[in-house]
Amino acid sequence: MPYLYEVKEKQAVILERFGKFKAIHDHAGMHVKGPFMHVAARVPLDITEHQVQLETKTKDNMFVAVPTVLHLQVCDPKTFHYNSPNPYQQAGNKITAAMKQLTNDMELDHIYQARETLGDSVREKVGAEIEEKYGLKIVDVIIDQPVVPEEVQRQYNSAKASEQTAKATMNAAQANKQAMIMDAEARKEALRLDGEGVAEQRAAMFQNLTNQFNTLVQSGMPVATAEKILIKMMELDTLRDVAKSGNVIVTTTADKDPITDMQAAVRAASADKKPPQQPPAPGR
Repeated sequence: MPYLYEVKEKQAVILERFGKFKAIHDHAGMHVKGPFMHVAARVPLDITEHQVQLETKTKDNMFVAVPTVLHLQVCDPKTFHYNSPNPYQQAGNKITAAMKQLTNDMELDHIYQARETLGDSVREKVGAEIEEKYGLKIVDVIIDQPVVPEEVQRQYNSAKASEQTAKATMNAAQANKQAMIMDAEARKEALRLDGEGVAEQRAAMFQNLTNQFNTLVQSGMPVATAEKILIKMMELDTLRDVAKSGNVIVTTTADKDPITDMQAAVRAASADKKPPQQPPAPGR
């Protein structure tokens, strides 16, 4: 004789006959079961919420509590019902163990920053195993802000403050070092450019003196006299440049006046020149 039984929304009904699994019905409404069959379990298919408290030690040796909410849903009613006497608890233990392993490789700051991605890492790590063993799917892992004991928090804040101070000191020292290097390189470049300018100035002066000397000699002036005139000109140029500074007094001895010497050298040069030869008179 058949019997009627009801299946509610978001529910799976497991039927057994003589203690053995017979069928699963998960469509809401009235159903008929055969003789000697009975309802062994009614498995909820909606998403259930489970709170767990994870106590963990971080990579930087901080002991913290990580409040966590698990959203789980039955995806295989048969496995859920037969494989474990308490599938939610055992699945929660698996998840917290995976979270502890993940957070042990993180520093405290990283846990704060990775709360949103930590759930994805947990599903990737143990999601398939939980479905296979307990018939449960991890819908979501919501991780609240990690809780640090007050004394540990003070020590952590102090250590972080010291770390930031040390980092700022190092950055300042590095910036100062870089500034010193740049200043030294600038001075080196300035000296190089100054040296090149002096060298170019000297080359121009030497070329100018050479041109003047050649002009004097080519005009018929003896070499020695041309040399004396150029030397006197250089002395006069030097006196002029020194006088431009405004803070230097230039004196000359009475018998060594450069202008007088220059005039004497020019007169000597004129005297040394041979008069041009006159052409012979006609008829001689």
